[in-house]
Amino acid sequence: MFKKRFLYEEEEVELNDFQKIIAINKRKIHPSDVEFKTSDGEDFSDVISIDYDGIHFKFDRLSEFLKFFFPNEYGDDSDGGYDADDFDAMYRGQWDWYDDFYNRSHDDWKEDYIVGSFKSKSLKKLKEILNIFFPDIAKYIVEKKGEYTIIGQIGEKQIRSVLELLGVSDDIEEAYVNSQVAAVEYKVPDSIQETYCDCLIDLRIKNQSEGNCFWKYVMDWGSAIMLFSSFGTDKDKLLDLLFYALKKINISHLPEPYEMQYNFWDDNAFTNTYVSILDGIFDKMLDRLEDSEIYNNKGYHNILDKILKIGGIDNWIQSKNNKIKIKINSVDPVTLKINFSVTDSGTWQAKKGLTTIDDIINILNNESLFGVEEFREHYLKFIQNTIL
Repeated sequence: MFKKRFLYEEEEVELNDFQKIIAINKRKIHPSDVEFKTSDGEDFSDVISIDYDGIHFKFDRLSEFLKFFFPNEYGDDSDGGYDADDFDAMYRGQWDWYDDFYNRSHDDWKEDYIVGSFKSKSLKKLKEILNIFFPDIAKYIVEKKGEYTIIGQIGEKQIRSVLELLGVSDDIEEAYVNSQVAAVEYKVPDSIQETYCDCLIDLRIKNQSEGNCFWKYVMDWGSAIMLFSSFGTDKDKLLDLLFYALKKINISHLPEPYEMQYNFWDDNAFTNTYVSILDGIFDKMLDRLEDSEIYNNKGYHNILDKILKIGGIDNWIQSKNNKIKIKINSVDPVTLKINFSVTDSGTWQAKKGLTTIDDIINILNNESLFGVEEFREHYLKFIQNTIL
């Protein structure tokens, strides 16, 4: 009598993520046969690879790292998607810090931030020069316990006006911009790296590339199994748990890109660069002053003193009757004539002219003595005689 033999084919059972990890650890399945997906079906195969030692993450740049691990903060669908690209440019040294600072430099000059940021060493040298040629201005720089400072806003304004008249304002603005760049161009990338390079260590996701951040990272299988016990069950999906865990770790993210320069600033780099460049500017200025007889001319100093008293150079000065505004652009060091711009108070369309400082003072201060028709006649005569 023959016994019936039944052959049962072993049915292939699909493993869940937890079982896959166990099977890989026991070498029962090959890593190339394994993939992990989120509940939404995403496998991130462009970033993730599987090996016997764990799950690997590979990126080409910082922005990819940020968008993958922190999608809520930096994902393409988040408000911070562009921020990740900006931080990437800063980290790789491709951010145009110069343009950022240059666009504000003229306002910074006019508002006396640039002169106000002169360091003690630069002020000492500047005071020595001003003592020789402009002693009335030098008094605004004072020394106390070896440190040189400027006396208040009036002092800053007066010193700025002298530097403008001496034709070095553009060079100083450029020095200020380059010094600001020096303060952030290395500090910001270092701070980005410090913030994010090893920020995933609490989840035991480790930087696998010594000396390089935001390239290769790995989470071993023991750490991956901990995600199931800490944040879910063995029925959950690995990537779901990973992204959930990433939300739970305590990370102080970077400020907005436009705030980076205010939060990460190397004051030593700024000071060293600023002092060095200003040294060169002031040395050249001294050479020019010593070589020229113009700046020893008493008449020139009288004109300078009058300009400073009525409002300085490159500032719009309102007439007493509020009918016109005049801006002194420069002083011709040979003829001592004033190059100026003038406009009536109802418009910013200005005309340029050349006249004496006394004529300008007269039109600014004495027009209130005239009636409307007298003022009009006097003003038109002034324009006809002076406009270029």
